[in-house]
This record gives sequence, C-alpha cells and structure tokens, in this order.
Amino acid sequence: MSKAKALVIIMSGSDNPVKVKIGLNFAWRTKNGGAFEDVKLVFFGPGEDFIAKTDDKEILEAYEQVLANNIIPQACVAIAEGYGVAPILTGKKMELVHVGQAIAGFMADGYQPLTF
Repeated sequence: MSKAKALVIIMSGSDNPVKVKIGLNFAWRTKNGGAFEDVKLVFFGPGEDFIAKTDDKEILEAYEQVLANNIIPQACVAIAEGYGVAPILTGKKMELVHVGQAIAGFMADGYQPLTF
C-alpha cells in the first residue's frame, strides 16, 4: 500500500500566526517521520507577507526545520511582488512560481491539499 502525498498550503498570515506555525510544523514533522510519501509546501497570499516579515522565533525555527528536511517552499510570484517581499522570500530559499499552475500540477501528481 502506497502512502499519500501531502500538499501543505499556508494562507494564514499575521491574523492567525498559530496556523502558520502549525502548518510549518506539520510539514516538516510528517516529512521527517515518514507519514507521507512526500510533502510539498506552498505559501499563498497573506502567508507570503507574514513569513517574509515575521520575527517570531518559533515560526522561524519551524521554517528552518522545513528547509533542513529537504522541503523546498514555494510562493506565488505575483503576490510576492505585490506585497514587495519577493527578494526576502528568495533570500529565505523559497521558489517563486505561478502558484495556481503549481498546485494544479501537484494535485495531478496525487498530492492532497491541506490548508493552514
């Protein structure tokens, strides 16, 4: 029996940082623990602005764990440019992509979306 593949989408921002923290921890812990065959992580909308600007130590540590567990986060290039945070996100080792197309591709490849 094959394992499911998870697509973690973080849309929450400064209005609900707990959801951002939960999404990040969920992503790296399930990848590290082997719960899923694979885990992808996408920031979208307010989540992009929040992760670019936050100084919350626990969230930043969880983000570092994402990277340490070989998850390459992605974010919407148009929104990142709109918020003016594109250079910050690329500096955080995030890929800027056309998120609608990326999500459609992940889902076509069998990834199940989980939103935070």
